[in-house]
Amino acid sequence: MPPREAVPQGHGGLVTTPRGAAELLARFAVHGRYYEAVLDGRPCALRSHLEIVEQGLDPQARRDGPADLVAVMMNPGASRPLAELDADGWAPALPDRTQYQLMKLALHAQRTGWPVRHIRVINLSDLRTPRSADLFAWLATLTDDRHSVFSPRRADELARSLGPASVPVLRAWGMAKALQPLARAAVLATSARRVLGLTDDGLCYRHPLPQRADLQQAWLDAMGRQVEQCA
Repeated sequence: MPPREAVPQGHGGLVTTPRGAAELLARFAVHGRYYEAVLDGRPCALRSHLEIVEQGLDPQARRDGPADLVAVMMNPGASRPLAELDADGWAPALPDRTQYQLMKLALHAQRTGWPVRHIRVINLSDLRTPRSADLFAWLATLTDDRHSVFSPRRADELARSLGPASVPVLRAWGMAKALQPLARAAVLATSARRVLGLTDDGLCYRHPLPQRADLQQAWLDAMGRQVEQCA
């Protein structure tokens, strides 16, 4: 059996969370919606949604309904589909280490009484740029705001993505100053909801996957304490 790591439980004990990617993927399936668009005359590869769904649930039915938790991240990075897209742009998606952090958080929530079986990931920007610096360069010059689900022109889509007001939102887009205009729009759009996340100023929210392993675990530990309050 793969090694397991311990994370704090709300009542002073410990729970174990699978650490290996294979073990996490045995618990969750990942599906994304990919599309292309021309923005400011430039062709762009984008992803609008990522659905992390517990194995055994119908991913198509889940993507059409509310999630248990909506996570707002920075952008899809190097995310790519693992199969041909269907007519609506959906395909199984290759998860990254950030999404494994979200899976671990979902498992901790389940063990503490909050049945998180479906996390929907949306982003400040849909642009699929592998390097953060490339995203920031795009944002510095891009005038067409349709790359963001927080654009007023995508208000109906955002409302469907967030679901009922009872669905909590995890803000976790990182600390980069280049994101602040989009972050302000996201904060405003989710201000009436129960919000999870680690912040010092209510605008910049710590990313689930900082470079250091100890800080990655610290994020999980702190967020674990927050999700216990939602149980």
